[in-house]
Order: sequence, then structure tokens, then C-alpha cells
Amino acid sequence: MPSKQNFNFAIFGRHATSVDFVNKLREKGFPVPTVIISEDDEYFRDQRLLGPFGLYGNLEPLAEKGWANLYKLKNINCNEALKILEDNKCNIALSISCRNIIKSQIIDFFSGKIFNLHDSYLPNERGGALNSWRVLNGIDSMGCTIHQLDEGIDTGDIVLRKETKITKLYPKPIDYLFAETENGKWLIDAFIELILDSDSIPSQAQDNDKSLYFPRLFTEKNGIIDWDWDIGYIERFVRAFSCPYPGAYSYYRDKIIRFLDVTIDESMQKNFHPYVNGKIVTLMNNGSVRVIAGGRSLIVNTVEVDGKEEAPAKVLEVKHSLISPHGELLAARTYVASTKVMNIDETKNLKI
Repeated sequence: MPSKQNFNFAIFGRHATSVDFVNKLREKGFPVPTVIISEDDEYFRDQRLLGPFGLYGNLEPLAEKGWANLYKLKNINCNEALKILEDNKCNIALSISCRNIIKSQIIDFFSGKIFNLHDSYLPNERGGALNSWRVLNGIDSMGCTIHQLDEGIDTGDIVLRKETKITKLYPKPIDYLFAETENGKWLIDAFIELILDSDSIPSQAQDNDKSLYFPRLFTEKNGIIDWDWDIGYIERFVRAFSCPYPGAYSYYRDKIIRFLDVTIDESMQKNFHPYVNGKIVTLMNNGSVRVIAGGRSLIVNTVEVDGKEEAPAKVLEVKHSLISPHGELLAARTYVASTKVMNIDETKNLKI
């Protein structure tokens, strides 16, 4: 049976589960791990959106305590990273939300003992922004997988998987994120037990023909509402870009309105003409607003304007319409942002 002292871990990526893994290695008596992450400007958006929920990978305090050797690099695929790995005698690695696609020079360094923790039940749902895609597609489960890392995107052989049912009737991305964190804790425990039990780590090939790939989403660019969609799809779309994300949006008199919470109004007729879609028709006594969407009635409960949460009836008026320009709708369906672009927008407030 392998000794814990034989495992010098490298961890690639900043994530809440990276913190859990460092703590677990210390608790189990492993050598201090080497953690390589991107530079700080890659994580400002994560810190703002995930920090309030305790889901930000705050690794610096662990490094200050001597529980991790922490390094920040512009790109992991470089000679500097290789030297760090050599100097720290790293011989096994786990990638957890690494900002870079890890290339062959790093993969080859570990001679097959490099793995990735991915936030889906592979081979289904390769890619990124999967919690928003799950809400859009009506998926009521949250899966995570540890797999062998190769140069493909989430394509390596499967080592361990864990799936959790989401029981909330109308879940938002934050509900999947909490489930993801719990899955991650279970998987790192199981992974540690697995590597200590034998010299070889069993795995199984993915069935590529059963895979689905979804690209990263950027709410500020991808999250524009088409008021002509089926109302159920509109309701899902609003949830998909809600907490912890900034909210799906449309335009009201040339001003961006972000929609944080909506419900389908079952009390109203269901056959409005498509010409009415987007029209604001009722300012309700409780501060909500009725909007026609997908030929039906949608109740808008909460919006955000200029970064401030508002009761819709305070900022919207009847007779006016919510407008989503066709050109912007088309662009949103094809736009794929990188985390670097997202954080440039975050820190410099650039219009993309």
C-alpha cells in the first residue's frame, strides 16, 4: 500500500474545492501541496460573485499558515511552472477549475498521474457555465467527475463520479453551486482513499458519442431576453442568469433592466397576440409588474437598474415595452467569452 509521504500533490486552479482539498491533505498527513493558480486579475469576478456565499477559493490564508506552497502565474503552460513542479518534487496533480487548458508539457511531467475535477457527470455536459445551462435545459441533477486529464476538453478516462438530485422546484445557479461543492468534498475523500489503496488508479473510457459540450456564458453579453420565446423558456432563462450572476436583461426606453425574479401568471389568459410581447400591462399593488411574454402573462417581481435592486413598479410604466434588439439577440447566441475578457470587463468597466 502506498505511503502518504510518497504523494507530493500539485493543485491547479482556484476554487472552493481547492481549499477543501488542501485542508483534507493536511488533515490526512500528506506533504504540503504545491498550488499553482492564475494571477489575481483573473479572479476578481469570481471573488465578487461567489465570495458572499462562501464559494470563493480563498487560498492565500492557507499559504500564509504554511499549509500550501502557492504560486501565481500568467499561464500554467510554461517552463516556470515546470521548474516549480520539479523543485517541489510534485508527482501527482489534480486540476480544479484551472483557468488554462493544460498542455502536453505539463501532462507529460506527471506520467499519467494528472487528473481533473469537472463539474458534471461525464461524458454529459463537457465545457463551462454548466449550472446556467442546467437551468436552461431543465436538468434537475448536479454531477461531478474526477477524470484523467488529457489535452482534450473534459475528454479523459473517468475515475470517479458523484451525482446529486436538486430538489428545489425552481432552482437557480447558486443551488447547483452549493451541490457542486458538496459533491467535490465527497470526491476528494474518495480520491484520496483510492490512491492509497493501490499503485494503479482504475478508470474507464468515456463514450464520446454520448457527450454534450456547452460553452462558457457571460451574462452581460449572452443574457438578453427574447420576449417571443415560450414563456416557460423565458422564466428558465431569467433563473439561469440569476443568483449569483448579474441577471438576464432587456431594454426599457434605452436603459438596461436586469431581471432577477419572475413567475408565470397562471391566472391570466394564455393567448395574447405576439405583437403584444414585451408590453408592460399592469403595475401591481405589491410593486410587481405584469409583462406579456411568449403570448402569456409574466409577473416580474424584482429587477436591478444601475446596480440597485428595485421594485419593478417603481421603474417601469404601462404603455411602454421591453425591447431586445434582434441584432443583439443573434449576437448573444453565438458569443463565447473567455474568463480573461470577463475580468477585463469587471475591472475596467469596458463595454464589450
